[in-house]
Amino acid sequence: MAGNGRTRFLREFPSSLHEGAGVVFVGAGVSMAAGYPSWSKLLTEIGEEIGVNSRDIQDLAALAQWHIRETGNATGVRNVIKREIGLDRPLPETVKTLARLPIRHIWTTNYDRLVERAFAEISRPLDPVAGVKDLALKVTPGATRLYKMHGSVDRLDDIVISTDDYELFRTKRGAFLPLLQAHLSSMSMLFVGLSLTDPNVRHVLSLIRESFTDAPPEHFAILKPPKAEDFTNDDEFKARLAQHKLWAKDLSRYGLVAVEVDDYGEVPELMREIERRVATKRVWVSGSWPLEGNNPHTPRVYSVAEEIGRLIGVTHRDLVTGTGLLIGPAVVSGFMDALREDGGWDIDRRLIARPFPQGVPGQAADRAQWTALRSEMARLAGVTVFLGGLKTDKGSLVAADGVMEEFALAQASGSFVLPIGAFGGAAEQIAKQLLGSGAPSDGSKASRPKDEEITALLSQSATEKQLIATVRAILDRLA
Repeated sequence: MAGNGRTRFLREFPSSLHEGAGVVFVGAGVSMAAGYPSWSKLLTEIGEEIGVNSRDIQDLAALAQWHIRETGNATGVRNVIKREIGLDRPLPETVKTLARLPIRHIWTTNYDRLVERAFAEISRPLDPVAGVKDLALKVTPGATRLYKMHGSVDRLDDIVISTDDYELFRTKRGAFLPLLQAHLSSMSMLFVGLSLTDPNVRHVLSLIRESFTDAPPEHFAILKPPKAEDFTNDDEFKARLAQHKLWAKDLSRYGLVAVEVDDYGEVPELMREIERRVATKRVWVSGSWPLEGNNPHTPRVYSVAEEIGRLIGVTHRDLVTGTGLLIGPAVVSGFMDALREDGGWDIDRRLIARPFPQGVPGQAADRAQWTALRSEMARLAGVTVFLGGLKTDKGSLVAADGVMEEFALAQASGSFVLPIGAFGGAAEQIAKQLLGSGAPSDGSKASRPKDEEITALLSQSATEKQLIATVRAILDRLA
């Protein structure tokens, strides 16, 4: 079942993300991976103050409730959370990858600011929603929304922690529920860091059950079975393992598919695999072509570029482009034609443009900014098509060094490199460099076309139709 769950997860969830229907729920395990304490450890001090060992209590919300009742206020609990959760611990790789995925909605019951910091690190807009009043705020254009349904460490007067808070959730924070239920009913949700010992789990699962329909979208939960070394005695381990196995099977009642890992150390690579699979649905077209002069190849290069854009559109891939000279506009034109013909104008999601700022006469271009933009496009795209790559230097046509830089960045990011070398320039140099190289050309690790495909794309006698047919065959094989 575990293997089957992982196979389904790697097949289905990247497609959901690409289609804009993927949602992620971040659980306590992600916080623990950053070094934050588990719920049990977090409330150890609280329990000791009232003579209770937190390890002996399954209902940790009740423990917080007892402390509040005994002390007369929630200050002690809040101070512990502020001291332990308020620290900025190193960002786990799982959260960094999460911030790069095309997600519009993230849910969490965690108080920490890991997700906010990961988004800020890559300057990606994020709108945290930590209270009911935040739901009414205008959404920042292009921003992902982070629903902190149990509050945030920077607003400790409005967090869900005790039994009272859970029982009065519908009264005080009920506005979150229609949104969560809508996402559960219409989107595919991935639960990362879901823990059997997390007191929030039962609460969230009950909400999922309420929104359950006859044919819900498939949801996934990454789970780690208990390990013997995590327990002080063998009996405790066996009891918890049996409990975990029953719980994992029971998740199917909520429409969740269990994706089991032997160790949490596998989760970052699993998330990177999701990122790679999403990236294969994005194609970056790199190239340049001088507008001056009467190069006889210019009309053909424009035609091929336009057809590549159309091919990306009709095969439901996303276009990544720097919108450079001639080739960039031609690709975008063909791509938009395909979207219009298909009746879809979801350009905001499928066109990823990073235009290069062009220098004005007398001013040098900002090369560092160009490199930063190229690096971002290389990271976003799983396939990079190279076309042309010529520029004029002192009256002579030479291979564009910027396109060669993009080739190096694409290789470094693990992108599949697809050069159309028939028209010379940097694309021809790249094709000849790859021809006969040791880089894999087939299988899941393929990073370049097969030699016969590279040769076909180098042929100067090939027609535009033949070149596009070869490109399509390569993309179809990758899919």
